[in-house]
Amino acid sequence: MGKSEKIGQENQWQGDTLPDYLRDNLEIVFIGLNPGLYSAQVGHYFAHKQNRFWPALSASGLVPEPVGPEDDIRLLQWSIGLTDVVKRPTHGIHELTRMEFRRGAKALEKKIELYKPRIVCFVGLTGYQVCCEGGNGSGLQAECFGGARVFAIPSTSPRNAHYSLQDIIAALHDLKEFHERLKEEVKEK
Repeated sequence: MGKSEKIGQENQWQGDTLPDYLRDNLEIVFIGLNPGLYSAQVGHYFAHKQNRFWPALSASGLVPEPVGPEDDIRLLQWSIGLTDVVKRPTHGIHELTRMEFRRGAKALEKKIELYKPRIVCFVGLTGYQVCCEGGNGSGLQAECFGGARVFAIPSTSPRNAHYSLQDIIAALHDLKEFHERLKEEVKEK
């Protein structure tokens, strides 16, 4: 194999990752930045026991019962989907390249346009900033992404010590309230 072929292959990751849990017209799609290696190994989103996504989602009122990583595919029954900006699993985001972010954002936008969810919620401000070039912090955002309304919550990773579990739950409560307002607006029309 020539050197140029080897270099090209290094940039073409083709390993195992998490599936997208998407279907037409979901209410909310949660978007992670990329899967962690552990999550990819066990085959579930936000699977590390210290990740705060599942406890926060369970406490938010967005789902009718407590859920954990093994319930990721079940979220579809409540019109909630899951995907990532970049599908390549890593130990941390420092392993991702700018090119991966750009390609991932374009591919993600096409998925969102195709499946037409009402709201996309970026789990972590980095994913939001990569895809929307915004920097307004967490909460409801002014722009749309792929035709969907945009919401951002703090990263649920245990590495994100700036936000407590209570902060993340509060952000998801805000998402729930926004979602309920959108549903009411549709009913009134």
